[in-house]
Amino acid sequence: MLNPVRKAYRMVKGKSYILSLKERLVGYKTVLDIGCGKSSPIGSFSKSFYSVGIDIFKPAILRSKKAGTHDDYVLAEINHLCFRPESFEAVLALDVLEHLKKADGYRLIENMEKIARYAIVVFTPNGFVHQLEYDRNPYQIHLSGWTLIELRRIGFQVNGINGLKFLRKEKAELRFRPKILFNLFSDISQKLAYHFPNLAFQLLCVKKLHIK
Repeated sequence: MLNPVRKAYRMVKGKSYILSLKERLVGYKTVLDIGCGKSSPIGSFSKSFYSVGIDIFKPAILRSKKAGTHDDYVLAEINHLCFRPESFEAVLALDVLEHLKKADGYRLIENMEKIARYAIVVFTPNGFVHQLEYDRNPYQIHLSGWTLIELRRIGFQVNGINGLKFLRKEKAELRFRPKILFNLFSDISQKLAYHFPNLAFQLLCVKKLHIK
């Protein structure tokens, strides 16, 4: 049985990114994960769909394949996708748009809409967040920022993720100490950020193309 403090915490904390993403993929049988990286969030839950991961950075593909995150993989440049129209029920770009120039980001979204049968899902920081290369991966640099207004304008339904924006910095690390306290504050603030995404650190965006 949960102690009173833990029970109260579960009641007030907001919905996590992983749970929110999992909910948005319920009912889909095929998923394309564009820019899957070495550790796609899909690997954090038991999936009931066939998935393909695509990435340009070979070491990331190899690490993801070793973890068994996806059923198949493609090593390719994501702005030159060669999939048939509506060949996947859902297409994801999680932590991808910010690594592209703005024009390339819009082009990617257009391509996702062609490949997806029912929905596309995008996850990106709320506005520009500075980030340099790390893990010897030059593609980790942030080149653009995306706002709530921009994403809603092109048809996305948007919710906020990872709590209030001012609490976090590069790579979603907490800005203040002690971390245990501000992590708790961030978790609690997630309920507010979810419904008021303009206040959130990151944005989880879904665009329905057809009704399943």
